[in-house]
Amino acid sequence: LLEGGMSAGHNGKNFFLASEDGSFLLKIAGQIQFRHIWAHQDNASDEDDTGFQVRRMKLKFSGHIADPKLTYAINLEGDRDGGEVSVYEVFFGYDLGNGWGLKAGTFKIPFLRQELISSSKQMGVDRSLVNEYFTLNYSDQVQLAYAADKFKLAFSISDGANGGLDDIGADAVDYALALRGELLLAGTWKQFDDVTAWSGDDTGLLLGAAIFFSEGDAANSGTADYTAWTVDASAEVGSLGLLIAYMGADIDPDSGTSVSPWGLLVEAGYQIISDKLEPFIRWEFIDHDSASFEDLEVLTFGLNWYLRGHNAKLTTDVLWVYDGNFGSNPFGASTFTDGLGFSESYSAGSGAVTDDIIVWRTQFQLLF
Repeated sequence: LLEGGMSAGHNGKNFFLASEDGSFLLKIAGQIQFRHIWAHQDNASDEDDTGFQVRRMKLKFSGHIADPKLTYAINLEGDRDGGEVSVYEVFFGYDLGNGWGLKAGTFKIPFLRQELISSSKQMGVDRSLVNEYFTLNYSDQVQLAYAADKFKLAFSISDGANGGLDDIGADAVDYALALRGELLLAGTWKQFDDVTAWSGDDTGLLLGAAIFFSEGDAANSGTADYTAWTVDASAEVGSLGLLIAYMGADIDPDSGTSVSPWGLLVEAGYQIISDKLEPFIRWEFIDHDSASFEDLEVLTFGLNWYLRGHNAKLTTDVLWVYDGNFGSNPFGASTFTDGLGFSESYSAGSGAVTDDIIVWRTQFQLLF
């Protein structure tokens, strides 16, 4: 690059290196989330736990090679327990023209709206429990996408839920398919990168829906076919940002009883000082469809103080699990995890919450 001419610097979002003619580009970005957590559960062996946690530490590389249509990304993350660094996302893509694009590698399955919003742009300190219960997370996949002024569509063929970066035969499905569509009724696509209503945003309304199916691999024990679906609506009106999402699933094992859990998420924030101070509230519900587990209900309320948008912000919230059982979805992530702030010293037993759990989380985020 030095021999042929180059440019370098910061474009307001990322550090970058680029060839003079723009044919080669490398963007470098990072994310740090540092938290203090106080967790309380009555009648636990250790009722109160408190401490600090580096929740996320990410380094991201992306850009294009030879042609701006040929893009790539390699993203690294340090484990919050020990700091071991690993690749969590890697892909390349090609712009086919006329709104069509092809993408291949390991990245998130196009499914839940809250999961597809970056962890750096969440309204709360972290995503909801109902999102963790139904999330499909990352997977090795090929995705064909179409984007127009008012409509987006993504179709994915993958290795199934949580099927990222694994060998042939290591995943528990024969194949998996996902389809997500979004309809922009008002506003711009960019403003729906998050749920927050910024002062410069137009009145906006976004509707989304997705469906997923995976067929279990008969060579794996505990094989089950899995069908999941979701519908969601996001709105921004003045200083109010709102997200409502419904999600459901059918788990059909080769042996045993089929279950059809479902969940609901409602999240809203209002900027009482434009672009600076935003109180928010979140309510979520999970019906496990199991006689062994009661329904789970969680209330979260908190406050965002934006020093420089999402690039530097302080978030504090209180998560109150006031009813039900954590249960489990073998195709999702754990809802009872220290990643959401729960203490490892607590025991959910068979999933039961014998007493209320309260978690107070305070987090500072820095993006560069």
